Amino acid sequence: MQPFIKLKSNFDILDAKYGSSIVAYGKGSIEFFQIQETLEQQLLSLIPENSRTHFKGSIMRITDTFIRPHTDSDRKVGINFYIKAENAITTFFEKKESTTESEKVKGQTNGFVFNQSDLIPGRKFIAKPGDIWILDVSKIHSVINPSGQERIAYSLSSNVLSYEETVELLKDYIAT
Repeated sequence: MQPFIKLKSNFDILDAKYGSSIVAYGKGSIEFFQIQETLEQQLLSLIPENSRTHFKGSIMRITDTFIRPHTDSDRKVGINFYIKAENAITTFFEKKESTTESEKVKGQTNGFVFNQSDLIPGRKFIAKPGDIWILDVSKIHSVINPSGQERIAYSLSSNVLSYEETVELLKDYIAT
């Protein structure tokens, strides 16, 4: 199964409303913020009601032009609702046989950063504002943002459900 999939329903929230900072990774190049409860409930309406407690909403801001290959901390799957996408390219990777986790950056718990030379590039996508993508953030991925402008997405995260379980939950929304 590919590590990302686009949903066919676009959303109409194209304005970022930041709350308090939750966590920052690296030197603040990736930061998650709290969102208003009413907005979180709006995002969660995509999820079947009996599974909503497995997801937590936040707003993600990326300010670097290159986010090194990594696996996310404290989440298995992310559902990203892109507000500002800036033609950024998200690439997923496979490990070469000799690859090991290379390091952790400030803020990481169970995620790792990898050396790109130890990886084999795989599938990639470019999100547009209004797009919704499900991402297997337990898999190694990187982001190249050629514009240098901040990239913003509302994100529903789960550290309980896997990517495969989330795709199954939202199978009726998958773009063809």
